[in-house]
Amino acid sequence: MTEDTHLSSEESAGPRAVSSLSDLAYRRLEEAIVTLSLRPGAVLTEAQMIELVGVGRTPVREALIRLAQQRLVEILPRKGVVVTAIDAIDVMAALDAREVLERLIAVDAAKRAGPAERSAILGKAQAMRAAAQADDVNAYMRFDKELDALVASAARSPYASRAVEPLQALIRRAWYFFDRQVDLVPAAHYHVILAQALAAGEPGAAAEASDALMQHLRAGLLAALQRN
Repeated sequence: MTEDTHLSSEESAGPRAVSSLSDLAYRRLEEAIVTLSLRPGAVLTEAQMIELVGVGRTPVREALIRLAQQRLVEILPRKGVVVTAIDAIDVMAALDAREVLERLIAVDAAKRAGPAERSAILGKAQAMRAAAQADDVNAYMRFDKELDALVASAARSPYASRAVEPLQALIRRAWYFFDRQVDLVPAAHYHVILAQALAAGEPGAAAEASDALMQHLRAGLLAALQRN
């Protein structure tokens, strides 16, 4: 099937289908960038990205705009797309902003989550811990992203959730880049403590657990930066 055929079939399916494909393209490209399957500095053409994600031109372009807004790629007119470099100053600045937003989201989630949401949050954190104990890095990071989404949904704070999403992606990417796999089990422990506070509906404990998790991430990344 050609790219034009991809495009015409998507357009004929309507805007909702194109939006769904755009989300799919975004998820696949973001995961490839965060896990370093697409290395910092890599330059790709639009055709290569279409081949990579398996959807047509329109959703790939929409996904790239979103990734560019999150500073994961830079779009070079008539040349392609370059995966942005990882900058230590950007990473630490992202942590500063993320710490404030994560605390706000955690407090709101502790207050507003329903019973099913509390159970799902705790279950996802426990899945992270199991993945850490099995040394399954990719499963751990996938559960981490899913946990973030569950907490954000439970918080019902869309502005904070949208603001923190690119920061979460940046820190996950730095975690891979600086080879923080040794941190799986300790980091999972902090996530479980946070999830327990959210499941119990305790805003104060959730704020403290969120801060502790961010401080743990900061200490680990600082140590990695000093080694590099």
